[in-house]
Amino acid sequence: MVYVSSTHYEDAYRRIADTAATTAGASVLLFVSMDADALCALRILTSLFKRDSIAHKIVPVSNYAEITSMNQTLAQNQQIKSIVFLNCGAQTDVQDFVTLRDDLVVMVIDSHRPFNLYNVFWHEQVQCLDDGDVEKNMGELREAFEDIEFGDSSSGEDSDESEDEGSDQDNESRIGHKRGSSEMLGDLAKNDRQRRKRKTDLDPESFMRMQQQKAERRDARAAHQQMIQAYYAQGSYYGQSCAISTLMLAEQLGHPPSLDTVWWAVVGATSQHVLQHIDSDGYAEVVRRMRDLVRRVCPTASTTRLNIDGNARSSNTSESALGSSATVTSSSQALLDSQLGLPGQPDDPPQRENIDPFNPYLEMIPEDEDEGYLRARAGAASNGEAGLLTSSKNIEQSVAISESTELKFLLLRHWSLTNAMQYSPYVATRLGTWSSKGRSRLDLLVAKLGLSRAEAQAPFLHLDPELKLQLYRKMHAIGADYNMADSLYAGFVRDYGWRKSRVSASDMVLAILALLQKDAWAGEYESIHISASGFFAAYDSLSQFDILRAGLHGAQHLQRLVVGQGISMLERQAVKTLRVFRLAILGELESSSHVFGSPFALRQLALFLMQTLRERSKSAHARLPFIIAGPIAQETSEVDKLMVLGITPMDYPLVRPHMDAPFNRSTYAGESRNHFGIVFEQVASEVGAEAKQGFFDSSVMEIRRSD
Repeated sequence: MVYVSSTHYEDAYRRIADTAATTAGASVLLFVSMDADALCALRILTSLFKRDSIAHKIVPVSNYAEITSMNQTLAQNQQIKSIVFLNCGAQTDVQDFVTLRDDLVVMVIDSHRPFNLYNVFWHEQVQCLDDGDVEKNMGELREAFEDIEFGDSSSGEDSDESEDEGSDQDNESRIGHKRGSSEMLGDLAKNDRQRRKRKTDLDPESFMRMQQQKAERRDARAAHQQMIQAYYAQGSYYGQSCAISTLMLAEQLGHPPSLDTVWWAVVGATSQHVLQHIDSDGYAEVVRRMRDLVRRVCPTASTTRLNIDGNARSSNTSESALGSSATVTSSSQALLDSQLGLPGQPDDPPQRENIDPFNPYLEMIPEDEDEGYLRARAGAASNGEAGLLTSSKNIEQSVAISESTELKFLLLRHWSLTNAMQYSPYVATRLGTWSSKGRSRLDLLVAKLGLSRAEAQAPFLHLDPELKLQLYRKMHAIGADYNMADSLYAGFVRDYGWRKSRVSASDMVLAILALLQKDAWAGEYESIHISASGFFAAYDSLSQFDILRAGLHGAQHLQRLVVGQGISMLERQAVKTLRVFRLAILGELESSSHVFGSPFALRQLALFLMQTLRERSKSAHARLPFIIAGPIAQETSEVDKLMVLGITPMDYPLVRPHMDAPFNRSTYAGESRNHFGIVFEQVASEVGAEAKQGFFDSSVMEIRRSD
């Protein structure tokens, strides 16, 4: 077994720790994908390394070519004993871009699917952390893979059981050898000699039996080959968040979850929801699994829920732990109803004692324990003489995580309501806010929400708390009239103390993505000054609020660019609707085209265009996949290249082989699959185009504009 089951993650970590104990310097090399989930997982994993005194080196990478370029250095550096891939490495055979020395241990923590079967079923040195799908759904696929790779290729020449047993022992001895190694080639040659030696004169009955066995063997191998081909042909999708996997690893090692590690796991998992990598039921499962951990690390933090009357309620009920494998038995709407406090929900638990009803973070101190009050009563002439304030209240600074009902208005807590709605793809695509009619509908919606124009344009942070509660209640009531019935969703927020606004997990994801692309836009935004590179600025934002605040400003700037670019393309009718997909190409003369040379910015633009056209298209074309291409900023002008990205809607109907096979099931992505990686490779091969498909997301590629 070369994959690591979800209940034994600590085994893979202990192998790394054991090899690190024999090395004086940095023995662990971390290849980290440049995305929010990988950064959150990196934070959790490095906290474990620091606690166990394991020296390590972090290398941010954006494609497999960058990993391959490190291979020669890696092979020469005998000090490196372990390699960890964070959100990369699962879909491609690790041996294709890393030279596996005998003393090298590789751990792959990746949410990209499907797994490359050589990574999970071939070599003991490569350890892929399984989220449960391999162990639960890929048993038949493993048998097929081992039959093709380790089975008797002579299709049944062994005619008796003893020979079959001997062949199986030879096959087991091959497991663990590097493909193409001298040991494996020697085993194959030895088996061939033994097979030829066993050939003797056979009687007609034995000969017919042997031929029948050969035919059955050929049919079985053909069926296994078709199963493996169907597995790879199903398209790409996403599994369990890397951040959740590393948090599970920490728990299995006996390290209790802290406020920071739980928050990083929440942010990493939320990034999959923001980028639409998982479906609504997958996100509901994530929220369920994180609820208990949030309540464990913040037992005194109340959960803000809203009922249909607009009253705030608190909840501290406990649900499944992170490591549990609870089955999704209800839809994401049922999960939201539980946070909204709709009828049918359990009664609230008793409130904490000594809590000021007007400020839950203002804890009341009993009179007999208030030293300043007792001194004053004892005859102190003044507070100065008493030495303490006579106030009976001790204000505590809140730094907790809490559950929250969120609106699908981007960066609402850090913007005005008008801007949050105008630049949110969810609202803009449904109301068409770029047109005069759409702006009129937006003004009407704000009026129905009970806010004046001045209040809607003021910073949301300064809005009257009663109006904020009213906003959520009324949006839940009238959202369906504006095609926004699902405008509320369950999420998490974190307090950072006084004079710092609360930050939701989705807002933090946008801030991290903006910081990762900082080099492309920071020059246009003079108010943002960050000395670190994009990757390490995003890394620091997970623990430094000042950098996070800069990332939030950058996210606002990027969102303006995304919506502005999308509106410009729609007005110019730059999106072409073809028979089976839609196509959009950004021109070189676009004012912000350089920003969309990043896969994340390009994906956000594509999602905006796809959702807009979906809301305004005929039913036959509403769910068409989307292809978008944008120019790549080149240091030299030798080659003009485009970055091409393909997106498939989560509810796009797909028909693929072995639909009922267990390996086609996914806990987080459902039946949604993206086939563009396979299609791009086939088309590039047919037309002879020079295409580069070395990105961790297989649906992204680079191609020359002339092709």
